[in-house]
Amino acid sequence: MKRLLTLLLASLLLVPAPAQDKNFHIFLCFGQSNMEGNARIEPQDSVGVSDRFLNLSAVDFSDKSRKSGKWYKALPPLCRENTGLTPADYFGRTLLEYLPEDHRVGIVHVAVGGISIDGFLPDRIDAYAKTAPEWMKPMLAAYGGRPYDRLVAMGKIAKKKGVISGILMHQGETNTGDPAWPQNVRTVYENLLRDLDLRAEDVPLLAGEVVAADRGGVCASHNALIDTLDRVIPTAHAVYADGCTQNFDFLHFNAAGYRELGRRYAAEMLRIWGIPYTPVQDYRPATPESPLVSGAGAVTFNLRAPEAEEVLLSAQFLKEPVPMVKGRGGLWTLTVTPEKRDIYPYNFIVDGVSVSDPLNREIFPNETFKASLVEIPGPRWPKAEPALYEVRDVPHGKMTHCTYRSSVLGAWRPLVVYTPAGYETSGRSYPVFYLVSGTTDTEETWFKVGRLNTILDNLIADGKAEPMIVVMPYGNMGSTPMPASMAATRMYARFAEELTGCIMPYVEGNFRTVNDRDHRAIAGFSRGGGQSLFTALSHPDLFAWLASYSAYLTPEMMDTCFPQYAADPSLLNDGFRLLWYGVGSDDFLYPQVVENRNYLDAKGIHHEDLTTGGGHTWMNARTYLAETLQKFFQ
Repeated sequence: MKRLLTLLLASLLLVPAPAQDKNFHIFLCFGQSNMEGNARIEPQDSVGVSDRFLNLSAVDFSDKSRKSGKWYKALPPLCRENTGLTPADYFGRTLLEYLPEDHRVGIVHVAVGGISIDGFLPDRIDAYAKTAPEWMKPMLAAYGGRPYDRLVAMGKIAKKKGVISGILMHQGETNTGDPAWPQNVRTVYENLLRDLDLRAEDVPLLAGEVVAADRGGVCASHNALIDTLDRVIPTAHAVYADGCTQNFDFLHFNAAGYRELGRRYAAEMLRIWGIPYTPVQDYRPATPESPLVSGAGAVTFNLRAPEAEEVLLSAQFLKEPVPMVKGRGGLWTLTVTPEKRDIYPYNFIVDGVSVSDPLNREIFPNETFKASLVEIPGPRWPKAEPALYEVRDVPHGKMTHCTYRSSVLGAWRPLVVYTPAGYETSGRSYPVFYLVSGTTDTEETWFKVGRLNTILDNLIADGKAEPMIVVMPYGNMGSTPMPASMAATRMYARFAEELTGCIMPYVEGNFRTVNDRDHRAIAGFSRGGGQSLFTALSHPDLFAWLASYSAYLTPEMMDTCFPQYAADPSLLNDGFRLLWYGVGSDDFLYPQVVENRNYLDAKGIHHEDLTTGGGHTWMNARTYLAETLQKFFQ
């Protein structure tokens, strides 16, 4: 490291340049933090810099390695000490790849993080500086309190050595949506032309877009104004930022984003000069990501559909589908911020047809349409307590995909089994929890949507749940009658036969299980809840722990199939260690669940209840799962 620093300092020796070299193309660069450079300089950014790429330092460095008004090899940082990589770095590098060997590129760089366009207007800077935030004042002071004047002063020095060939600007985040901004930019541009005796036709203005909508840019709406600059400044050119990757704050670009944006500045300058530009593979825009989640919980969805006339986002955190916005290249984009962090299903509706997100590998396992999944984390600042479904640095259990033979259905059937951390080496036997998914769900849904494994890993690690085996069967019995109909009892009975006659023997024959009722629990969501209730009530000798998530049995079912419990509630009260119901107040099954609970109350049957907000969702199902995992086998 010490040798590397020595080499870098040696490379910053003063570089002489001949006076008035017409092949020395100098560019004035000004703006705010994205021109200043917010990304960390990486090793690749300080190697391979041509001796033909120069920087006229606008400030003194405290280590005396650079002095204001002197030319140096353009090694980053170009702006000031402790600033980062900028678009200008790869702008200059790229230009030199296309210019003849006897041409050079110079950069004059003045930028202040967070500064308004007013900070570059000489008649406004004094008033602006008085109200500037404290953190900005040292940056302004580095330029003598007047950044525009410093830029002009450096421009006059630069003109002694070469030709000012263009002006690069990256500013606008602070002025997002300000309708006066384009005209103020024009004033700055015309002031520079006047004060440096330049002609607009010889010195174009290249204005870079801010972090774009497809990358979730928090100021992306300002790009619409940047793109109109050529209407007020005929020699202005917008440099698109679509696909340029961003930092975690979704305000600044990261190092890769600055490299790509710098190349695009260069591509536009080469186009103006009439020099063909052919980017290599590394220079192509990044493939859109979707979903793209910011630390603040905002989510950007992207879908490339150039022929589509309308694209809507449909998601469980939205009351109704929301239109997406079509951008360049047929990329449809939308950024939204769900009110609550959780894991949500979503999909796109393209000209009336529902499609999953082709850029997202997280899919909602289902028998019919496969929606996509997005996880909304808690706020990054301050750091939120992680949710139970978030993976933590704890011992992790194992998910095993199994296949068993069903004599009830006459078919091979799938099964997913969770074994807790340490199962393979402990030698002990474990209680078993049979967890059943809902209508149209598969055996994988409790794993991939319910996050059973992650929730239980965390609860076990926290000492809040007993280590257990969890068995997740596929609950489809060939038909699903309406749960309020007596026909549903025949399906429930068939599932009970399947579970007790096929699944349990397979599990107990292939895993180390404790095979008595006190060490067996069963629960399910929606249809799976009805199946669980019916199975446990039919086999009280096999199960002591029972929970229903958003499900019920009707009073008619209870009276017809289980009259013994109404006649003698002690059969349940003394036999079951837990009978538990959870439902959301907005669940379409809420009235029936309440009716089932009221029935139990009227018969003197003990039960525990949890009523949450929300509807018939997997967000609620995860809540009920976490609650009951902490009760089973305690």
